[in-house]
Amino acid sequence: MKKITIYLLACTLLAFSSCKNYFDEHFMDNGNPQVTDVRTGMTYTLTENDYKQVTTYPENIAKALALDPVDSTGLKELLAIASEKSFTESASADLYVPALMADKFPYLDNGTTCDVQYTMREGKSFRVAEFVGAQGFELTGDDYETVWNKRGAYYLTPASLQNVPAFLATRLANAKLGQIAMITYNYSQDEPDPSQLHDFLPYEVTLSQLLEFPDDDFHQISGYVSNLTTATAIVGNFTMVDGDASISVYKVKDENGSSKVLKDKGVQNGDAITITGRYAINEQSGEPQIVDGVYVSHVSPAPDAPRRAPKARSTSVESAIYQLGEEGWAVYQNDQLRASIALPQSVYQSAGVTAITDMEIIRKYLTITYPYAVEKEIYLVAYMGKNGATADEWVYDGSDFVLSTGYITEAIAFQVKNNIWVADISTYLQAKFVGEGPGKFTMHTVTLDGLNYIWRYQSLYGMTASAYVSGTNHRVEGWLVSPNVRLKKSIRPQLTFMQAVRYGNVNDNPKWLNVMVTDNYTGDVTTTGWKQLEWQAELPDGSNWKFQSSGIFDLSEYNGKTIVIGFRYNTNIEGIEVPSAPTWEIQDLLLAEPQEEEQTEQ
Repeated sequence: MKKITIYLLACTLLAFSSCKNYFDEHFMDNGNPQVTDVRTGMTYTLTENDYKQVTTYPENIAKALALDPVDSTGLKELLAIASEKSFTESASADLYVPALMADKFPYLDNGTTCDVQYTMREGKSFRVAEFVGAQGFELTGDDYETVWNKRGAYYLTPASLQNVPAFLATRLANAKLGQIAMITYNYSQDEPDPSQLHDFLPYEVTLSQLLEFPDDDFHQISGYVSNLTTATAIVGNFTMVDGDASISVYKVKDENGSSKVLKDKGVQNGDAITITGRYAINEQSGEPQIVDGVYVSHVSPAPDAPRRAPKARSTSVESAIYQLGEEGWAVYQNDQLRASIALPQSVYQSAGVTAITDMEIIRKYLTITYPYAVEKEIYLVAYMGKNGATADEWVYDGSDFVLSTGYITEAIAFQVKNNIWVADISTYLQAKFVGEGPGKFTMHTVTLDGLNYIWRYQSLYGMTASAYVSGTNHRVEGWLVSPNVRLKKSIRPQLTFMQAVRYGNVNDNPKWLNVMVTDNYTGDVTTTGWKQLEWQAELPDGSNWKFQSSGIFDLSEYNGKTIVIGFRYNTNIEGIEVPSAPTWEIQDLLLAEPQEEEQTEQ
């Protein structure tokens, strides 16, 4: 056995001495290993601990301090990444994640690529930001009188609502352009009887109105005398009654200050009496009363039965949002929203609260109020929070209403270049389609004309659209829509793709096949404001299936914005017949900055 072992060992040594050393040739170079580890197509999602770890690397701290060395704002924003578990525009992932990648994957070599997914804190939308500092208040008795320029109707009606802008201009005289006011008021569909409305002089109000909207002004008030005795007649104390309303009157005097006026005038219980006075609260009993009263007149005995204070036949408590624009105050509107709502007072009452702190209350309200909401529709709800008037946006996700928190999920491609990790922030959107599917692109139909679909994915050709089926050319409209593309740091973003067009005709194909863009996607292609991009190269003439470049679409005007790209296939255009519907195929889409050599040339 030993002989065999020795023989095999000898053969092995001979082989190594007579042949090139494979290990030396392929893995050694002057003693340095040449083993490479290049990986592509990697994905990684940051963990909660990763956000903390990012803030600890010395190189990241140095970067943050260099951003703003005077007051260390950059460092504060870096440290906030750990507490908020998210990045921001100024404390961005492309700036600080490379240190984390180098720590986690030190063994990967040049050419390695990895898509890193992370949370981005954008903050709430600019629409919500408008509500910072919003004024929220409930109309008082004085406010109603200002709206009406009369006394007597302490509610708003369809006719009086047109006076609200002028009222707000007076009430919020120092408001700045863009200021938002959320007002709550009594409302009635019924206009008041003109006989209920009175001019301001002589400040006459009914007793019920004074009790409902008390103030410190002097008013002229009429009622019926009750609880008057000989003793109280001398000092001018009694109870005034008007319908269901009653209040104690304390020391009515005459114009000369005599407290014996009731006795001297012969006032008795049941007499109709008119006095002037002001509303106050008795400090001992806590009950309302009229003080500083002055006798005006009385009728004895009372000529009529006690009358009731005029009221609207049916009132409700409503809320509305107004905004100050160039032409004055107007009801708040924003066409980017499905609806903008001032949370009704009935919601507060049902929940037994005066301020909303539990967002579930608003979610339930939206669910009940909008049972037929469409996916991705945005609803803005203004409400009174614990710190005053505010607002939030809610998005319907197809099954429920979701509060927009200002946090979104994003991804950036990182790669190893020159032995360091760097972010590839020059590529904003890339989709090969062929063999990879539609990715995050979505297909939408507007007009099907009996077809089952317009756009579809074909593994050999990419995304394809056609209106031709079984010998018939249909009038249809369908869209292929990209995901959101953030151009927050773009310089000269350019869109290109490869396309093939077969059939149709050279005159009508450019009308039927469109590339669209928007920076305000509503989730519904029919309600979004789109811009149609001009073709930068001639469309294929439709005679063959050859793919050719779309040309370069310059999207620099959208720098700093978030956009959506739409490919519209639309043969449903009035006045244009469809004798031959084209087939449109798209692949190899790229939205990115120009290559470095192109930038150098220019």
